[in-house]
Amino acid sequence: MEGFLGEYHPVKSVSRWSAREIDPRANTAFLSAIELIGPELYSVEERIREQSKAVDAGIEHYFEYAIGGSGKRLRPALALLAGGATGRVVSDHVDLAVILELIHIASLVHDDIMDGADKRRDRPTLNAKWGNSLTVLVGDVLFAHALRLSTKFPNAVSRRIADASADVCTGEILQTQKRFDLNLPLSEYYRMVQMKTGALFSAATELGAYLSGSSPAVIGALRTYGDKVGIAYQVLDDCIDLVGDEEMIGKTLGTDLACGKFTLPVLLLLQRSTPAQREELSSVLLADGGMDPAVLLDLVRSRGALTAAVAAGTLLVDEAEAALSVVQENRHAEALRSMTEYLRGVFDSLDTGN
Repeated sequence: MEGFLGEYHPVKSVSRWSAREIDPRANTAFLSAIELIGPELYSVEERIREQSKAVDAGIEHYFEYAIGGSGKRLRPALALLAGGATGRVVSDHVDLAVILELIHIASLVHDDIMDGADKRRDRPTLNAKWGNSLTVLVGDVLFAHALRLSTKFPNAVSRRIADASADVCTGEILQTQKRFDLNLPLSEYYRMVQMKTGALFSAATELGAYLSGSSPAVIGALRTYGDKVGIAYQVLDDCIDLVGDEEMIGKTLGTDLACGKFTLPVLLLLQRSTPAQREELSSVLLADGGMDPAVLLDLVRSRGALTAAVAAGTLLVDEAEAALSVVQENRHAEALRSMTEYLRGVFDSLDTGN
């Protein structure tokens, strides 16, 4: 399996997302979870790369570029682990993993257009290479192709995949509507994040269990697990946007603030400011050019907003792990716990200034 891990890197540098090293025990737990499903993930990767041959030859090279980046493949990993935790990983789980990852890639293609990002996964984005007009259509084809693949499943499964896709797009629309909204309630932030990010995570774990023929209680528990992990992952992404290292992460950072997407640390900073501080902060955030990222980082650290965001993310990880209590113990269930241990380790590694 060493050779497999040599080819498949879930993150560019799995031991670091920012300046600090992740606890080696958390890192080891993550690698063990990935190793457990190594052959199946390899099959997923091969199947994803084959999809460029399924579209019109005139757009094949755009499609191939879109799916060619070495992403983290977290959603496929969770679909496979949920399947193994509730039975045996079979070809249906691999198909599910491929479909969900294609939907995720489609959403990233559209994200990069809206954020004006010029780098993702260590290479230029589609919009940086070919412009927004063509790129948005490539994203549309990716969505459509993934949904076409989902029709191989029974109606209940394909409908659930379609619902998750709609949630992702709806979450993006709502987030776009709320750009530069200094009064965005935390409840609305979490609702958008649950749709935008949590939807595919929860579909992965819920359907992974469903395809194994699990009981409604276990399916529901794994849906909760995926939902919590997905939201926690978005909170982590919010924090990484401030404290991460672009070279380590392999994508453009700081785009959320520049585009008026006020992430959890920024919303918590606004909450923790006095009226005078809030007025001053608001004027800078809304000004042309926005706030200097270094100044913002100093503020979210000094006023405890980054610490509070990390605590919120860690609590979500704890809730995800607690949801696994109804899942029978086996190696794949333990690997799902290893995934939460790894996320907890990443949160702990972030420099909050304390």
